[in-house]
Amino acid sequence: MAPTTNITEGQVRRRAFELWEKRGCPEGYEAEFWHQAERELKGEGSASDISKGVSANAASSRSGSGSDGPG
Repeated sequence: MAPTTNITEGQVRRRAFELWEKRGCPEGYEAEFWHQAERELKGEGSASDISKGVSANAASSRSGSGSDGPG
């Protein structure tokens, strides 16, 4: 019998929240944590994937947002 991949939205939400808390509750990474949670629950990724993504994207995702002031 093949393993089931029927994950619920609640399971993804809980795992994404755990990942978010573990990384210090950074703002602006909801989609990244959500997708990472889905991958983990489907057995396609690891917890270390999100830590690489958040640290690598932290500076670049903030620039150009309009919140850096005039310019």
